[in-house]
Amino acid sequence: MINTQLVFQRLDLGTSRFASVQKVRAVVAESNNPQQKAEELIFQILGLKATYDTTDHARLVAQAVVDEAWKVNHAIDNEQELLTVCEARIVKYMGDPNNACHFVKPAPDYRAVATVSKQVTTLIETKVEVKKNGSMKKGGAQLLARELYTNFVLNCKPEDALDNQGFIRLLVKELNMSKEGATTYAYNCKKVLGQPAGGMKQSKKGRKAK
Repeated sequence: MINTQLVFQRLDLGTSRFASVQKVRAVVAESNNPQQKAEELIFQILGLKATYDTTDHARLVAQAVVDEAWKVNHAIDNEQELLTVCEARIVKYMGDPNNACHFVKPAPDYRAVATVSKQVTTLIETKVEVKKNGSMKKGGAQLLARELYTNFVLNCKPEDALDNQGFIRLLVKELNMSKEGATTYAYNCKKVLGQPAGGMKQSKKGRKAK
């Protein structure tokens, strides 16, 4: 038996059933590898490794897992049984002809494929490939986020270093990210690049990103 309440808090998955399901959708969508992210969430919540054929399949199962966890008030008697129930639920959902429209991929917009090299933020000189529609090519946001983390969290005076919430606000402002997306990128930066000596500065109410 496991209790997933603390895991939900650690992963910042929301404080209600609906919010958690939507948060999983947002976190997966913002990831550089959505399918892997969905499968990773399942492992973090249930401790079970599972792989799926498509991103949609993996995401829907991850959403079903958090939904079922809320149904039992986070107290899960059998992790494998719950995952099996979720997988069966999603197979049925995806196999229903009435839901087919949800899995139709839009035709590619070849007008937006062309890219230009652009400096997205004035805080760092690094340029990334940006599409005609204004969005960065895959990997661009991650590169910029890591450089901002290095400059404003790791390689600066302790008194000038941003705390976690300050860095999230910086990503929202400079890279035009959603709060959810910035939170995920901030977590990944800390995980990959590490923290300053003595740990990351504690967030203070009202602190603003520079």
